[in-house]
Amino acid sequence: MSANAVHAAELLNCQPQWITSPQSVPPESDSEQPTDLEADSLTQPQADVYQLSGSAFIKQPGLVVLGDKILYEKLRQKAQIFGQVEFHREDLIITADQATFENQQKTAQLIHTRYQMKPSRAHGHARTIDLDKQQEIAILQQATFTTCPIQNLSKGTVPASGEAKSDQVAWELEFENLEINNQTRRVYGKNTVLFFHDVPVFYTPYFDFPLDDRATGLLIPEYGSYKSITDDTNRFYVKLPYYFNLAPNYDDTLTVMYMQNRGPVLENEFRYMEKSGNVRHQAELTLTALNDAQTAKDGLAYLDGNEVVYGDTIEQRWRAKLLASQNWGHGFSSNILWHETSDENFFADIPVENGYRTVTSTPRYARLNYRQENLQAYAQLYSYLRLRDAPVNYEKRPEIGLLYNESFGDLRFDLSTEATEFDVPLSNHSKPEALRTRLVPELSYAINQSYGHLKASVAANHLNYAMHDNGNNTTGKDNFEYTVMQYALNGGLVFERNFNLGEQTFIQTLEPELQYLHVPYVNQAFVPLFDTTNKSLHFSNLFSSNRFSGYDRIGDTTQVSAALTSKILTRAGAPFLEAGIGQIFYLEDRQVSLTGTEPDTAEQSDYFMKLGLTTPDVYFYSTSQFSKEDTELVNANSRLRWKLSEDNKLLLNHTLYNNNLPDAKATLSAGATFRLSPRWEVGTYWNYDFTNEVRNEVQHALRYDDCCWATEFSVEETQLENGLYNYSVQFFIEFKGLSTTGSSFKQYLDNKLNF
Repeated sequence: MSANAVHAAELLNCQPQWITSPQSVPPESDSEQPTDLEADSLTQPQADVYQLSGSAFIKQPGLVVLGDKILYEKLRQKAQIFGQVEFHREDLIITADQATFENQQKTAQLIHTRYQMKPSRAHGHARTIDLDKQQEIAILQQATFTTCPIQNLSKGTVPASGEAKSDQVAWELEFENLEINNQTRRVYGKNTVLFFHDVPVFYTPYFDFPLDDRATGLLIPEYGSYKSITDDTNRFYVKLPYYFNLAPNYDDTLTVMYMQNRGPVLENEFRYMEKSGNVRHQAELTLTALNDAQTAKDGLAYLDGNEVVYGDTIEQRWRAKLLASQNWGHGFSSNILWHETSDENFFADIPVENGYRTVTSTPRYARLNYRQENLQAYAQLYSYLRLRDAPVNYEKRPEIGLLYNESFGDLRFDLSTEATEFDVPLSNHSKPEALRTRLVPELSYAINQSYGHLKASVAANHLNYAMHDNGNNTTGKDNFEYTVMQYALNGGLVFERNFNLGEQTFIQTLEPELQYLHVPYVNQAFVPLFDTTNKSLHFSNLFSSNRFSGYDRIGDTTQVSAALTSKILTRAGAPFLEAGIGQIFYLEDRQVSLTGTEPDTAEQSDYFMKLGLTTPDVYFYSTSQFSKEDTELVNANSRLRWKLSEDNKLLLNHTLYNNNLPDAKATLSAGATFRLSPRWEVGTYWNYDFTNEVRNEVQHALRYDDCCWATEFSVEETQLENGLYNYSVQFFIEFKGLSTTGSSFKQYLDNKLNF
């Protein structure tokens, strides 16, 4: 049997064993129900006392009690059970050496017990258990709790004080006393010790966690090392998170972190969710702060053993992050992602939000949306958090937009308008700034059938610029406006045929598509570039109405785009294989170009190709651009996800830009996870720049996964700048069913490659 098959089989056996076979419990009823007594022999030592011996049991609604011998007092409805005692309720099983049960008071006491909760099968043992059915409370003395399978299930009960445990479990909690409250659905423990393979690793005088929800308490610590750009060596850190379950819809996590040379760091994450009718909103607010002992020392840092000036003295360092999403009802919604930091090196120095440690800037925004039938509107602020060596980017402060459409059969009218304030929030920049307004009415007529489509459209792009008087206006005008028309006719056909491959039936399509596009020339060379550049590689750009992204350039052209696509579909219509090739034929030279580039006078575009494969185990998609002169590869973007088995997968993302040109760039992001055995798994991730022969980022991880606990060790290397690297080590442990911290390598890999 393979390691993966063994692992799958063991997962099925990871649930804890039953401490005894569950009994069928009669459902509880509001009406009085009789109590059944059965045994191999029945005697009556006193007028009101019955003695049941041999396979004795008591059965009543909501309860079944078994024992070797039962003394039952009929008048008081009191039972004393001896021998192999079993106590069965709908949600709980208890075994004991001795028990007393009083039906009128609805209480019970069991001595030298095991207990198990249904259906989670969490279990433990206790010196005594006192049950109060009316209060729905159980009090356990000298108790344990675990969710692990018992590796050596002994039939004895709780060992005497000071003796070794009779059960072998990976981890368990020991309590001086424990209260299980079914009304509040919570468990309260005093003088609690966490044992890991019989070694005490944590103590708390009070422990509070829910039976079926989140728990207030200390989470598992995280240990690691971190090397920042301002350090010449790795520094260790330790994180101690404490979780507060404040309410069903909000919670808080306070993390105390100690960093070598920098001192203590405090981080707090508050989360909430709220729903009232159609109104829904949720948010996460994270605050991090420290008095940095390293950067406070004379405003200096140390690099390669030498003192270097680290800008101004930075002692009090902090960051804040707000992530929020709201649906206010009546068509209104909003989204917020906002970051602030005390300084640009915060994420490079402090091991929080590791995804930001190497970026130069990251977007942040606050957006309000309105949607009602065929009308959409929005208003947003779009900004950037500037980090190390951040470029000078335009920010939208603010942008307001409106979209409206109306259909009259096959005829459709669209109106798009927006106003954007392009601003640079720096005092020493040399970029022009402006308020740009855009109004685009479009009229289209479309016919869509199963065998093809035809669409004719005309659009008018009207743009107006109000330039700011900031000393950088290069246009020579305070205000200017212009209109660029666009005329397009697009059509395509779909031919289908069925064919068999082995015993499977497939559908093959042949889909030719043509588009005629005419855009008259309008001089835009004097217009600054606020949000406009060449479009990235994508097969659909063959049929785009503008060869530029953004709106500061509307490319003039008279062209015909042609593409031929063939698809192979399963009999159910699911995609299996896809291939396509296309090219643009220009009937006139193009005059509009980006600032600093020459106009394009070629009569044909390069060749564009796409190739895709989709199966349950393999997903592959690639877009390529080949030179029209010699058919050499110019640009390419390829993605591969290969699921080798349930636990083994390979992810690839390859990008090639301007091959064989001075600014050529080729990068490969690759990641994989492999299960070495039922318990051990390894993972790796590489981001490599072939052009500069530089490792941008490398991470390796080793994981051990048991039934009720797991641990993961990872090492990461990240390029910061000029050949300098950040090296970090992370270690975390997870007690399944109790607590976890850190992020697994599989999550990291999926986030990196966006699969």
